[in-house]
Amino acid sequence: MLLRVCSPPSPFFYLRPLHLLTSSSKLQFSPSLRRESRLIPSRSSSSFRRMESPPATASSSSQTPVTASETDSLAKDLQNQNLGASVDEGGAKIKRKLEVFNWDHSFVKELPGDPRSDVTSREVLHACYSKVSPSVPVDDPQLVAWSDSVTELLELDPKEFERPDFPLLLSGAKPLPRAMPYAQCYGGHQFGMWAGQLGDGRAITLGEVLNSKGERWELQLKGAGKTPYSRFADGLAVLRSSIREFLCSEAMHFLGIPTTRALCLLTTGQDVTRDMFYEYV
Repeated sequence: MLLRVCSPPSPFFYLRPLHLLTSSSKLQFSPSLRRESRLIPSRSSSSFRRMESPPATASSSSQTPVTASETDSLAKDLQNQNLGASVDEGGAKIKRKLEVFNWDHSFVKELPGDPRSDVTSREVLHACYSKVSPSVPVDDPQLVAWSDSVTELLELDPKEFERPDFPLLLSGAKPLPRAMPYAQCYGGHQFGMWAGQLGDGRAITLGEVLNSKGERWELQLKGAGKTPYSRFADGLAVLRSSIREFLCSEAMHFLGIPTTRALCLLTTGQDVTRDMFYEYV
């Protein structure tokens, strides 16, 4: 099971369109003698740089030496970087427990919901979401991996990963305090044709969290069980595809491509039945 983090919440799409990328986001290839250091844009406030060899010069004697003041200035800049972590007025990083997340739930409060609460596969009319609870069978949930940078983004205390009940809370086996789980209803095109109602077939949103910077992040479980939009599927996600999504989303983010993020990855202790000829779900 994957816990995804999306911004901003949308009744239609989670991924930001790729046309938002600017031309500077594209990697330019040039002869080796003219390689330069390039900044790979990131959505966080941190600066991640890939350093390559500087442009060649006629002779080493023509290079301007780096002064001591420039070195000190660079060192000071590096010390001031906080890798996107929020700090309070005293300068310390903000670290929250799961129980004190700053929930807002604007999607549920401002948009119409499905009056039914069952997960029977059906067409949902005049509603943007259906209230559902995670229903994945959980035997012995285990934490597999987590992202330190997303932990800082949500201002979550890293010690929370050490809690004995953390896998229970983030797998949906135990209700997360003040969360309001729901599945979104939306439609879209597939293969150039209008496909009608699609919806969250195996994704359940827990709610929206605000951090101290005023950023709004939607927390979502993927593979947490059936929803009214699951159709004939079981609403579950297997480990191998979840690992691929976890790694790919983090790679896309640090390449500067807007994407969802993954906070953590868990197993439920249960096996999932899949078609032996279709191994990518």
